[in-house]
Formats: sequence, structure tokens, C-alpha cells
Amino acid sequence: MADSFARKKLRQIRQKVDIKRARRCIRNMGSKPVNKVLKVGFIVQMPELWQTEEPVYKIMCNDARFEPWLIIVPEYDVITLDLKDNIGDYYIKQCGNGKYIVTCKDGVWSDIDLDSFDYIFYQRPYNTYLPRHLQSTQVIRHTRTCYVPYATLYLKEAREAGLVEDDFFESIYLGFHEGDDVVDLLNNRYSTPDFKRFLSIGNPTLETSGTLDKTCNYSRVLWAPRWNTDPVIGGSHFLEYYKQLSDFPWGENTLTIRPHPLMWDNFIRKNVITEDEKNKIFACWKERGIVNDGNINYFDTLNDTDILISDISSLMTFFIMTGKPIIYCPFGSDFFELYDLVISGCYIANNWDELESTVKMLLSGEDPLKEKRLKVLNELNMKYNHSSEAIVNYIYTDSAKFTKR
Repeated sequence: MADSFARKKLRQIRQKVDIKRARRCIRNMGSKPVNKVLKVGFIVQMPELWQTEEPVYKIMCNDARFEPWLIIVPEYDVITLDLKDNIGDYYIKQCGNGKYIVTCKDGVWSDIDLDSFDYIFYQRPYNTYLPRHLQSTQVIRHTRTCYVPYATLYLKEAREAGLVEDDFFESIYLGFHEGDDVVDLLNNRYSTPDFKRFLSIGNPTLETSGTLDKTCNYSRVLWAPRWNTDPVIGGSHFLEYYKQLSDFPWGENTLTIRPHPLMWDNFIRKNVITEDEKNKIFACWKERGIVNDGNINYFDTLNDTDILISDISSLMTFFIMTGKPIIYCPFGSDFFELYDLVISGCYIANNWDELESTVKMLLSGEDPLKEKRLKVLNELNMKYNHSSEAIVNYIYTDSAKFTKR
């Protein structure tokens, strides 16, 4: 116990030192020259989140002003708290220009000339999941760090409860976000009066969502339960509804279940369920024709969905861009403006009776909120349909402030 307490205190001390150093490094970035062709790195670690960075990366691949690189990091294992080298082949196939770095092979880390990069993008705002030398607090010592959110920030309580990692955001040179209220919150906490580091430019994933299939046959249902039962960060209705949804008479309709990618490992690690219970649930679904979704690209799944049942999740903001119905299962939270807008077009199910009756209504083709959702879709589409291009152009405009190498 004492040893654990001592390690925690050491981590806190190191984090404070890292934050102080990061602030100084960001101030000093004005003196770092840039390449004539901007060399931009994309740290990639989780295939399910590639859609976040992919639109920006692809534009840069086809723009002579940029030289984009994939920096491939082994995936983080939330059970062993270790890294597993299992995703290199996936990202090598995504590479559009042959420029990539596999950071770890057979347990040996590659040497990376971080100083040669002009900008490096992060996929997730969690330094915990990265080796120390690739954490934002260290990379900012070498080059300009950037972040495009993999998920839309929705819970104000998450910020107030300290669930957003200060060391990450303190060491981000430029962050591109989807709402003025989110940006104001981040700038008030992390920016200085003369340099606003967080910008309300948009969300590339929302932009891509606008291309999803908008045809609704009111028959294919997707359930997206959250990964954590803690109501402070949104809560999960998985334990509450998985038996009832399994027993529901789907008939010729279909149910696909796509938990958050971290749900099973997190539930098992915290003894919410056992491995044996998980296997029994999978066996039950297989027997009843319920699909356990394994698509790496969740856009493929959303394209094959007519009705979404969801805990609070970014999938709601992406799926509403199809104009198809969403049934939201709330825990009760204070949201940012984007989610207030999305939820205004959703059906609300506070308990099983409400969820069951809403599912039956929608499967019958009755959809009274359709027009409201289309208005939400149009409002979001007008705001976010050029986010990726705007981010790329902002990076180039920012680079013009610096001396060319």
C-alpha cells in the first residue's frame, strides 16, 4: 500500500514537471524552423479510431505542400496494462504514400528523429496509453503537437471531475474541435491571452458521417452500450438491458450489438462480469441470431443500420448524420451544445418499458421525430462538411509564421 502511494505521488510530481516544461516548449516553438515541404506525423495506435485522422491524412497525401507519415504504435492492453504489437499490418495497408514508421518490433523500440517533424497529430488524448518517449509531454520538446478528437466531447462533468488529462492538453500546440463551448473551456484552462491553441474548426468524423447511407428500412437495429458503468462519465446500460434485448422477438428484423471497444476488457478487469459470463452471453447471441459486431471500421456498421440504440456516445453524433432514428438511454448529465442539439432529435428511453415500446414503434415504421432529425442533420452538415480541409489549411497557414529550413 505504501509503495503504491509512493508511486502515485512520484507520478503526480513528474506530471507537474512535464506540464511546466510543456508550457515553456510551446512558447519556444516560434523559433523552430519548418521544412519547405511540411513533414507531418500521425501517431496511430487503435484501428477503430483511424477514421478520425484518415480524412486529414488523405488530403495531405495528395497535397504537394505536405509529407505525411504514419507513426505506428503497438495497441494498449487495458487488462495487462501493457502494449501488444498486433496492428502494424493494418496501418501499413492504410499508408497512402509509403512513408511510415513501425515504432516497436519484437519488443525493441525504433529510433525516431522527432525533431525532423514539423507537426505530429495524436489519435487519443491519453498519454497513459503511450510509451513515455511518444507522450505529448515529451514530443512537444521536439515539435508541434496537434490533436483532432476521436470522439466529440459531451460531458461537462468529465472536465470538472478531472477525467480529462491535464498533461495531455497542456502539451498540445494546436487542437481542432467541433464546438465553441468546448473550445472556450479548453482555451480558458490551457491557453494564454496571446495564443489560443484550441480552435472551433470542426470534426472530420462528423464530416465523413455525412456520406453514410441515409436509406432507412426500419428493420436493422444496432445497440451501442458504453464501456464504463460510472455515471460520472456517462454510465452503461449493458447489464440492465442485454437479457431483455436478447429475448426480444426480432422476427425478420435484426439486432447487432457493438459495445465500446474497451467494454469487455474493462468489465472483466473490474469484475463487473467474468470471462465465463462473457462467453455464455456470446453463445446466447449466436443461438438467437444476434450479431456481435467485429467491424474495425464502425462506419461499415452504421451503413448497415436503420435504428441506433445507444448510451451516451460519439456514435450518436455520427449516426444522426444519416437522418435515421436514435433511441438514447440516458443517465442524466450536463452536455455541451452539440449533444444538446443531437439529443433534441432522439427518442428517450429511461427504462426497459420505454425502450421496448419505442423499438416496437420504429420497427412498425412509425417515426414521429423524423423531420426534427433532418433539421438537426442539415444544421450539422452545414457546419462540418469541410472540417478536414480547414484543418489542413490552418496547419499550412500556421507554418508560414516560421523560418523555412
